[in-house]
Amino acid sequence: MLAGVRKLLACPFCRSLHAEGETDGTCPDCGVGLQPMEKLPPSLEVESEEIASGQWVPPEDRTLPWWYAGRGRGPLLVLAAIGIALFFAPWVELTRPDLVSLRGFDLARGRAGWLWGGAVGWFVLVPLVASRRNIVAMRGVRIVTAVLAAMTLGEVVTMVALPPSSSGVVPVSFSWGWGLYGSGVVSAVATVVGARFGGSIDDLPTPFGGAAGSNSAGAPPGEMLH
Repeated sequence: MLAGVRKLLACPFCRSLHAEGETDGTCPDCGVGLQPMEKLPPSLEVESEEIASGQWVPPEDRTLPWWYAGRGRGPLLVLAAIGIALFFAPWVELTRPDLVSLRGFDLARGRAGWLWGGAVGWFVLVPLVASRRNIVAMRGVRIVTAVLAAMTLGEVVTMVALPPSSSGVVPVSFSWGWGLYGSGVVSAVATVVGARFGGSIDDLPTPFGGAAGSNSAGAPPGEMLH
């Protein structure tokens, strides 16, 4: 912003404009807190004009910014990144025949090649979630995101339920590492978040205000969001 040019603030209710510092931060007519003009949604008049011209786009179809983190998008990306990091954390602590700390990555490279499935699930989840930039697209991949997130949890449960046993020739002693438990917890949380990815559309506005699913006053029939 150029020096000397003050930011415009607007009243969310009456849409009156005020220069920053002109008031105490509230609308003098409505008493409502002022917001930056560029952050306010379109006014009812603008939405009415868009509907009349056939240009109105339902909120669930509107493209969101790349950095949008709501409706489970941000948490899923963070959880996927943590899941990837935990794949390289200690999963097994051997005490016999050697004192060795094995990561999930090490186990996958060895005889437990099936562990690559969970790691691949995390790597696929990142671009899948990042590329969903409207609510319809998010909700459309809920099952996929939940399945990808749950893959590591399935691997952790299998390892704990069916631990390797010692042979008579080479006795083996070990304990599970913190990376294994952390991976299971992160996977479980990500599965729940993935199953609800995109949230509900019941709280989205209709063309003339109100929430989807309830016919607000003045809203014409057939204009509700479904």
